Amino acid sequence: MLQLARTKVQLTPAEQAQLRAAALRDAPEFAHRLASPLDIDRLEQPWFRQHRVLEIASSVPFPPRRLHVAAGDGRMRVLTAHIENLRAVAADDRPGGLEAEQAAADYAEHANFWTATHALGELKIGSFDEIPWFASLDDQQRGAIEDLRSRFGQSIRPEQRSRGDGWVFRSWWVAMRQLIERELVVPPDGQLRRTDEVRAADMPVPAGSHWGFVNGRFVPIG
Repeated sequence: MLQLARTKVQLTPAEQAQLRAAALRDAPEFAHRLASPLDIDRLEQPWFRQHRVLEIASSVPFPPRRLHVAAGDGRMRVLTAHIENLRAVAADDRPGGLEAEQAAADYAEHANFWTATHALGELKIGSFDEIPWFASLDDQQRGAIEDLRSRFGQSIRPEQRSRGDGWVFRSWWVAMRQLIERELVVPPDGQLRRTDEVRAADMPVPAGSHWGFVNGRFVPIG
């Protein structure tokens, strides 16, 4: 995935007011955090020329939370859990170069992350064996895993790419103890579309309140 550089920024009083208005409208669960210290990074992304994409990190209260917003034209739009706001930004500030496969893949990866709906994070997997099961399992949970393996073990694979209405990316994810099959469509105008199909729920995996490195992978551990 394309790695984006980050630049620490400070918001002006006017921008703080724009952020507050946007959060109250589209992320009320985050709005109360704006009174506490925040770390704000501008992501040096190549797609939007008239908008900045900001990552706003809040460590207080626990657990930490993160909000992505697009700033431009004297307003801010919340991207987190609002893919329609990303499409509005793309309509006003059309990204270029998305006809190329890798450019579209990079845009899909980052835009999907910015607009994620699962507050506790998402884990992309390329095989059944990459699912981060609980470290300790009882017999019922082991039986559930074997049932899931028989149903999805041959279906879960690394991301598949094809051409359709633009570039189409199919992948598998674990989020909030669910197994999700996802399709991302990146048309040339940047109007990202995401379709999720929940294939299993209540799996014996951590929900994602805590993440950490296990065997070199950053995965939910609690």
